[in-house]
Amino acid sequence: MSRFAILALRALVLLIGVGAVIVQIALLFPVFTQTVAQERDFTFLPLPIVVLGVALAVCVEAALLAIWVLLSMVRADAIFTQRAFRWVDVIIGAGIVATLLVCGFGIPLIGVGLRDDAPGVLVIVGGTVVAGLTFVLLMVVMRGLLRTATAMQAELSEVV
Repeated sequence: MSRFAILALRALVLLIGVGAVIVQIALLFPVFTQTVAQERDFTFLPLPIVVLGVALAVCVEAALLAIWVLLSMVRADAIFTQRAFRWVDVIIGAGIVATLLVCGFGIPLIGVGLRDDAPGVLVIVGGTVVAGLTFVLLMVVMRGLLRTATAMQAELSEVV
């Protein structure tokens, strides 16, 4: 992989990570406490939404850290090692946790949305869950490809 591509990916990872921290610190709690002050029907939502937002941001940050380490391994030409599998597993685990969090919070929210005639909630929650499952399955496939490439690298190094 080219040096420019690795640097560009690192810059984007850093940008997304800073964005996640900003969302955690400056945006979640004030926005949702203001929403509660305006909407009396949703007084039960602020704390769970803040907890969900922080937990999702932590999942994103864990995946970004793993991507950063994997990029470092690519740069050092050490991606085809057993150590890389741990970091891919971190990405898969973060995706699973994030998807489960959206399911756990989204299912009761769908009930509220259907009661209040808001079918968009079903589309948003369902779409997010499908996207999360797709991401996790894609990472499982990528892990399998890494395993195959690692085995081929080991065979090739024995031959040479």
